[in-house]
Amino acid sequence: MDQSDSEHRKISNIQENLVAETTNNPVNSCDVLLTGGIVITVDDDRRVIDPGSIAIQGEEISAVGTIEELSHYEAKRIIDCQGKLITPGFVDCHNHLFESMLRGVGEGMKLWPWLSQLLQPFGDRVTREEAVAAVTNCALEAIRNGTTFVVDNHYAPTDLETTLAVADAIASTGLRGAVARGMYGHPTAISDQFGFDVLDRTFLYSVDEEIDITRAAMESRPPGSRVEVWPCPENISYNPQELIIRAVELAGEFGTPWHSHLAEDDTEQDLYRGQFGAGLVEWLHAEGLLEGGTFAHCIWLDDLDIEILGETHSGIAHCPVSNQYLATGIMRLKALRNSGAVVGLGSDGSCCGNQDLILAMHQAVLLQRVNTLDPTEVLAEQAFEMATIGGARQVGINAGQLAPGKRADLVVIGLDVPQARPFNNPIGHIVYNSRVTDVDMTIIGGQIVYEDGRFTLVDEFAVMEEAQARADEIFERLSLGYFRNNWQN
Repeated sequence: MDQSDSEHRKISNIQENLVAETTNNPVNSCDVLLTGGIVITVDDDRRVIDPGSIAIQGEEISAVGTIEELSHYEAKRIIDCQGKLITPGFVDCHNHLFESMLRGVGEGMKLWPWLSQLLQPFGDRVTREEAVAAVTNCALEAIRNGTTFVVDNHYAPTDLETTLAVADAIASTGLRGAVARGMYGHPTAISDQFGFDVLDRTFLYSVDEEIDITRAAMESRPPGSRVEVWPCPENISYNPQELIIRAVELAGEFGTPWHSHLAEDDTEQDLYRGQFGAGLVEWLHAEGLLEGGTFAHCIWLDDLDIEILGETHSGIAHCPVSNQYLATGIMRLKALRNSGAVVGLGSDGSCCGNQDLILAMHQAVLLQRVNTLDPTEVLAEQAFEMATIGGARQVGINAGQLAPGKRADLVVIGLDVPQARPFNNPIGHIVYNSRVTDVDMTIIGGQIVYEDGRFTLVDEFAVMEEAQARADEIFERLSLGYFRNNWQN
């Protein structure tokens, strides 16, 4: 028997087995059946099924297995994923969608000058319409890049109407997430040192008003909404302590996480100790405030800080790309993961990098290796877990794994590109060789929101045109044209 006869016999046997299995098993129905792809489950056994199938019913995954195991499923739509990867959707644990108006500007600025001289003055003057245009466009970027859930720390404007409009803008694209409403309260001695004392609208609301507005927003977009609202005291170092305490209480009342920036800059810990006699994490722990906390950056931590964050299973949003862009430092990633902290990835927005979580995975590995000179410091699989199951656990959603009963948030990544050949290892390919442009399909809650280069719920060209027009207006109004110089020396 020659090779062609052998292959023909194998195919015939598979077909006979499928017919027999279909006959012996009741027919199951589903809305969508993805079949033939390499399924990276990130389930408890970390199975990779090749080739595999996934059945989606409503907003959940109803079955995952080999093609043969799901052969008895009848679907309203069958999607051939042969030659593609199927992965859990990526979770962006920290972003600022409206900041995308300032893409590519602020080159060469350190964190606090960048914030106090560029971002906050811009935030003081941006309008609701401009913010919504930027957020809508950036939400499309996230979907296009395979992100299925985003924590959007929105801090300008933060009136109730704008906060809800931002949530609606994100939801309109099909993206899920949380608007972490940025709160400031009154100025503090530390905020004055950082240069925020000259701003008009940053400290617009009192502590009482901040809590009242956030409460009203959370009542309108409660837990379980497609886009919910969380409390977000903007920064542990310079927010009034009363605001932080009351924000945590509000989160506990609604049963949501709360969000903030923590230890991003190398000056914050010493300033805080000088003001209050304790470091940032020490004070939070002493006040019993770490429960439900999700913190962006967490770079400048000592051993005790890491131990406390691990014991309390605090959420950490690691933002390796923006940390490099702003030269803020390198997180002690391995120590935080080993401590028990729940580490996910964040993009930190398109103003200090981009929303590419594939790049964030890549950089999360390489930055640690070059810092420690140890190629085992962080592995590709660990970075992939941070972008999927780690992020999902941090934000409290039943996702991040391709398993029955999980939310049907998933991404289909094409392999018909030169950088995927020769193809050897699925995780290694995604972390080291894949590009967000390889994303063929994004499914969120069982709904196909991006497919073959087009968005299914919105006119992306109209959204992009609106975002550009609004950006042109604000650059002219705020006299920011010098940031658009074609060459900087």
